[in-house]
Amino acid sequence: MRMRMIRRPSPAMIVACLGLAIALGGTSYATVLNVPRNSVGTVNLKNGAVTTAKIRGSAVTNGKLRADAVTSSKVRNGTLLLADFRPGQIEGGAPGAPGISGLQRVDAVSGSSSTSSKTVSVNCPSGKRLIGGGARVTGSGSNRVSIVENFPDSDGVKWNARAAEVVGTQATWELQAYALCANVAA
Repeated sequence: MRMRMIRRPSPAMIVACLGLAIALGGTSYATVLNVPRNSVGTVNLKNGAVTTAKIRGSAVTNGKLRADAVTSSKVRNGTLLLADFRPGQIEGGAPGAPGISGLQRVDAVSGSSSTSSKTVSVNCPSGKRLIGGGARVTGSGSNRVSIVENFPDSDGVKWNARAAEVVGTQATWELQAYALCANVAA
């Protein structure tokens, strides 16, 4: 049986093949670096080829986006901030959660006299509910008077206050009560 000998390539052949490989590889590498602007379009890109990490900061601006390119279905929930909207852009819409609106302070004052005890009640306007209130004593005799009662009525629309002289005085004083009223949505 005769054995067939495989010849080794000559040094000249190795150098020639190596030169050819470098020449072809170098040309393709140079071609990639010298791609003309705007010569690669959407049809030339594979799906998922362009990722956030590959986009330079501020490279994508409103002027570079097609009208209606970004829709609410493409924005991840919880990623927008109040600063992302123009003033007045978030008004209206569906009713929100329960809350209060139309806050109003209503005051009532007793007469100014030296009577030893005074009582004042303040009612909220029709349709509004009481959400807070308070009272104070004013006048030249106020340093001898104490607020004895200061509380909301059980009906939810009236604030009550009562003050009395702790030390008898002929100086005049007055009791002022106020109610904080608002529209309350349940």
